[in-house]
This record gives sequence, C-alpha cells and structure tokens, in this order.
Amino acid sequence: MKYLKKLKSNLGTLFHKQILSDLSLYGAEFTLNSYGNSACLLVHGLGCGPIQMRELAENLCKWGFTARGILLPGHCEDTGDVTLQSPCDWERKVEFEYQRLKNTYKHVIVIGFSLGALLTLQLAVKYSIEKMVLMGTPMFMVREYLPIDSLIAFCKVFIRRIKTWRRRCYMESDAYTGYLFQPINNYYSLQALHEIAKIARKIKPGLKDIKSPTLIIHSKKDFIAAPVSARYLMEHLGSPDKQLRYLHQSHHLVMYSVEKNLLFSTIKEFLS
Repeated sequence: MKYLKKLKSNLGTLFHKQILSDLSLYGAEFTLNSYGNSACLLVHGLGCGPIQMRELAENLCKWGFTARGILLPGHCEDTGDVTLQSPCDWERKVEFEYQRLKNTYKHVIVIGFSLGALLTLQLAVKYSIEKMVLMGTPMFMVREYLPIDSLIAFCKVFIRRIKTWRRRCYMESDAYTGYLFQPINNYYSLQALHEIAKIARKIKPGLKDIKSPTLIIHSKKDFIAAPVSARYLMEHLGSPDKQLRYLHQSHHLVMYSVEKNLLFSTIKEFLS
C-alpha cells in the first residue's frame, strides 16, 4: 500500500511538471456551455491564445455563464514570433464574436487581458456592453508616459524584434494541468508592440463615452502594463459604475499568480 501511494505521488509530481509545447493546444478556441442565458467573451493577450483564459472560463461555466475563448489573428502560429496582423483584424475578430454571442444570449459580458483588455475597450466605444472586466490593461507600457514610439523607432535601426522573458506559469484546468510558457513564442516584433501603443493612444479620447459597468484588475507589480494604467482608467472612463481592484503579489499574468483565487472571486462578485 505504501509503495502504491509513493508511486501515485511520484506520477502526480511528474504530471504537474509537464510543460505544454503544442501550439495547437494554445490556439484552440473553445465554448464552454452552461445552458443559461448569459455568456462571457474572453479575449487573450499578446503572444498567447485562448488557453490563457481557460481556467477562468471553467470557473465562469460553474457560475452559470457560457464562456467563449477566441484566438486573435496572427497568434499561436509556428513562426517564432507573433505574426503581425493589422489591428483591424484583431478588432474585427472581437466584434464578430461579440455579435455572434449577442444573437444567441440575452446577456453578454466581455473579459479582456492585456491586449485583450484594450480590444475590449475598443469594442465598448462602439457598443453598449452590459459589463466588462479589464485585467492588466496597458494604457501605459512599462512606465507612465514612456516614449514608446520614439524608442521603437530608434531600436528598429538595429533590431526588428525583441526576445521575450519566458515566464513559466502553472495552470490547473479540466483541459490541461501543468506548466505553460507565457508567452509561448520566443519573440515580439517591435511592430506588434508599436501597434499596441497605437491602440491605447487611439482609445484614450473615447474613454469618457464608455458607460458600461467595469471591473478593473491590475497588479501593483506589473512591469509590462504600468500600474498607473488602472488609475488612468478610473479617472477617465465615463461609466458611473466602475471598480478597481489592485493585486499586490502578482505579476502581469494575473490569471496564474498566487492571487488567482482572489482574482476569480472578485470577478464572480462583480458579475453576480
């Protein structure tokens, strides 16, 4: 009996240390049905795919929401970096998926992370979204008012892409339990970073017109999306119903941090 218990423990440890390297699994879109009349559209960040939102999606399903995880164009392709697509392709994809859910469900909520949060705001400028959740929104990258465009223009003389910091994150879901590399690719193109900065810049004038109830979640230790981004959204969003929740022990990838249970419970409270 002791031998079997030890063997089971060793196998469990080995399983949990597995690293998911199959790009097709990162990029697989999903719909988790709850058979209710409410749905959540989940929009992932730069350099990853729907799997980034899978653990949250499974929780949403338990709470009575259908969860739709989508793949942004140009992501999870075997190219060594993010294949640059026009930001219009990203915008059209989010809008198409939102409209499709609206045709089926009475209530549709949009949840975006990082780039996905910017695209959620972009959608909210055009549509009256019932509720939205914004996680790690890069209104400012790295630091407030950092001249990203000038830095990129300077760096492009010498390099076309920058190597990413491959943070290993542990994920527990029905679909997969083990480690993910975030982001899954090795490089970000400078042009992709430039496009993110452009999206944030274009969104700013329209923030005052967004009236959707909004939950903003941001880590104080986020070194990618400057924490001041959250305060900026609170000050400039036109919604009379907006909440800000700071996390204090997390990195940019809040869905996989030590505070993920707090993150999930905060979202659940907001949606209910």
